[in-house]
Amino acid sequence: MDLNDFGQYTDAIQGATVTFLKSAPSSHRWGVKYLTLNRTILQFGADGGPGIVHGVTEPTFTTLIIQSSNFDNRVVLDGAPCQASDLVILPPDSHFTFVRSGHVEWVAWSLPREESIARKILPAATNQESPKTAKHLVRLPEPIASRLIEASKQALRSICNCAPADRPVMARHMERALMDELAYVWDNRLSEAVLPNKYTLSSERIVLETLEFVRKRSTEIINITDIVKATKVEYRTLLRAFERYLGFSPKHYLRLRQLNLVHHEIRRGNGASASLADILAAHGVTEFGRFAGHYRSLFGELPSETYRRPRAVKSGKSL
Repeated sequence: MDLNDFGQYTDAIQGATVTFLKSAPSSHRWGVKYLTLNRTILQFGADGGPGIVHGVTEPTFTTLIIQSSNFDNRVVLDGAPCQASDLVILPPDSHFTFVRSGHVEWVAWSLPREESIARKILPAATNQESPKTAKHLVRLPEPIASRLIEASKQALRSICNCAPADRPVMARHMERALMDELAYVWDNRLSEAVLPNKYTLSSERIVLETLEFVRKRSTEIINITDIVKATKVEYRTLLRAFERYLGFSPKHYLRLRQLNLVHHEIRRGNGASASLADILAAHGVTEFGRFAGHYRSLFGELPSETYRRPRAVKSGKSL
């Protein structure tokens, strides 16, 4: 499946339940390609611009992610800066937060937890207090990382180019080849770090507690007072933590959240009877004009334009 729209992109990620907050205008395309190789899900993604991703991996999969773009320090995982050749390993039921400061392309593999390579790469996590939340950053030599990415692209090409009747056999063959490649990668890693379950830096702890608090209340209106109570810190401490960790204030984060929630709601076009004003009010928007300006800066169009599009398609009209 190939998608090239930000709204569709956020709905298309496999192997995890994610909430993506776009935090700046896009500089590149958004897209996802994915296919199932027998039991393994292979994905290729392109994030068009900066954003924050909250997610939880599925209980039946171990998920591995690596950049296919060559950007150091553009991605931060739970407070840990990621280099271009870092392989991220997320165990089943793992909570994670990626902060991306620019456009990034990536490849991901979601492996059944009973797969032998999945069992092989997780032992270090079992020594942690909470193995379900222990994440790995595995540093790979650049040629090894490139080899893994190219093997994944070859699997995609092979499946897409073979006859439909041959695809089940080809999928099993390419899955075995990828498992061998992942085992080779694991044996040739440079280093491995298990991210701690308890954050040692106070700014990371405060921000990540805030993001998890907000993630669990994905449809609720949240204000600064709610966050202060949840994190048990003064606003000045919260402000310093956000500016250090994310580069903007908690108020700006909540505005981004509101903008993204509204965008997601109105682009679905499910509630034909709900007016745009009703949707905005349900998400706590009180100053419609100012909100529309912020919305257009982030998404490139007014809320009214997003609202009309799916409804025009349903009615058979063109915009």
